[in-house]
Amino acid sequence: MNTPWMDDAVIYQIYLRVYGEEKGKFGTFTDVQEDLPRLRDLGINTIWLMPFFPVGQIRRKGEAGSPYAIRDFKAIAPEYVDCSKKQRDDEAKVNELGRKQFKNLVKKAHELKMRVLIDFVGDHTAVDNVLLDPANPPEKGGYHPEWFLWPYGTRRQILLGDYPLAPADDWTDTAELNYGIPVAGKPHGDQLWYHDDGDRQAMWEYMIGVLEYWVREFDVDGYRCDFAHWVPLEFWKTAISRVKALKPDVAFVAEAYERTAELVQAGFDGIYAFELYNQLKTLHHEVRNGDPYYEVPYIRNKIEWENSHYPAGYRMMRYTENHDEIRATVMYGGIERSQAAFLLALTLPGMPMIYAGQEWGETVRPPLFEGNFEEMTFKPLNRQGNSALEAWYQHVLAIRRDKTALRKGAIHFVNTSSGRVVAFLRQTEKQIMLILVNFNGDAAGEEVHIELPQAILDACAQEGGQLDDVLGKGLRIHVGSHGVRQEVQLHLAPWQSLILELRKPTHPEQAKTVSGKEKKNGKKR
Repeated sequence: MNTPWMDDAVIYQIYLRVYGEEKGKFGTFTDVQEDLPRLRDLGINTIWLMPFFPVGQIRRKGEAGSPYAIRDFKAIAPEYVDCSKKQRDDEAKVNELGRKQFKNLVKKAHELKMRVLIDFVGDHTAVDNVLLDPANPPEKGGYHPEWFLWPYGTRRQILLGDYPLAPADDWTDTAELNYGIPVAGKPHGDQLWYHDDGDRQAMWEYMIGVLEYWVREFDVDGYRCDFAHWVPLEFWKTAISRVKALKPDVAFVAEAYERTAELVQAGFDGIYAFELYNQLKTLHHEVRNGDPYYEVPYIRNKIEWENSHYPAGYRMMRYTENHDEIRATVMYGGIERSQAAFLLALTLPGMPMIYAGQEWGETVRPPLFEGNFEEMTFKPLNRQGNSALEAWYQHVLAIRRDKTALRKGAIHFVNTSSGRVVAFLRQTEKQIMLILVNFNGDAAGEEVHIELPQAILDACAQEGGQLDDVLGKGLRIHVGSHGVRQEVQLHLAPWQSLILELRKPTHPEQAKTVSGKEKKNGKKR
């Protein structure tokens, strides 16, 4: 992996259709470029743009169509270009203008020390992708129906009423690409082969060329790869190697729900942390429904499963919402509940991701097309939303940026007396952070007992120290010297969490103190 910058990445997902300021108008590259300084100040250093390519017309879903039904992998859809209506009617001119505006966006991001990821949809295309157009010239890829999977082995023109197979029954606006290697568990996976291996090689060359194109022509910094587990591992190994030869620190992040460890081994720099997301979703369902038996230790199980499942050096992209999921404030049942979940995602090893609008407490999940998610229209993000919440995101992202242990430290879980609180250390040679995330929203709060980990006692053995809450609650826990066992009792308010930094020497007059109960040889002293 040649992408050490990803250890520090904070990713911001942008859906251009709802990123504009006006109702009835899609956002543009210019809108994103103008917002980059705000995003930088928020604590974002990497943006991910959802597909901005032309969408297919045939079998289109809704009036706008799904952005994941792509008609041309190397073109820019006119609706995302900042131009007049007259200019938009000239396809060639608007595409050239779009190229210029996208280049300017990437250039501006790089000037601000930010990175740009774009979507790569390698599994499928629109039904009327240019590769299925007999008039498509060679310089645009040519006409290649043999690169698609057809029913009963037919390869007829769309004009005759036949279409390639869709990857899934309800993806009727898409056509499945044939990589020539069977994929276990995938619909039609056993049909993915060629009579002539030259066809497979040509198809791979084209798709790798797409990946190289956006890096070479626009200097993008990487790809979020849609449904990566439905594309053969052999392709990814070849493609990632080729693109990294062009730009060594280009990043590949896999949206994947199967073969995840194999994808990391194939060269992916990051992967969706869907197991943790699902655990958080289950947890909050139990909390919202008043289940008295809910417990958070299962979160620890998920992280330990990751450590045993993935090869060394793996990175998880951790999120509490994205374009496929319900907005966090809705799913978790309120702002405070969503904050606890994000704080966990932020402080665990991996790359935190924010979906545009999350920082304002947005409740509407933008549809991929009209009628999707029961939303019939595209509504601009409410930028006048919750300013206090935005300030909170800025605060916690700054903590992560400033504390190396939260970005690169090893993780060690800490036992607590509560099934409502998850606690763990993040530790480097020079820094120790103790994190407690409280999922209890009951009015009475939560009583928590913990025994300070040996790593903290060892670090304070000579002169003592203190654990200071950097979230700003003013809490300080004094740590005794000489490695004496120490138990700490805390009362956490509803949804109150702590990010405690170990500091030395002690200055007891500077903050509120929790002294704890020191034990030696198992007895109070």
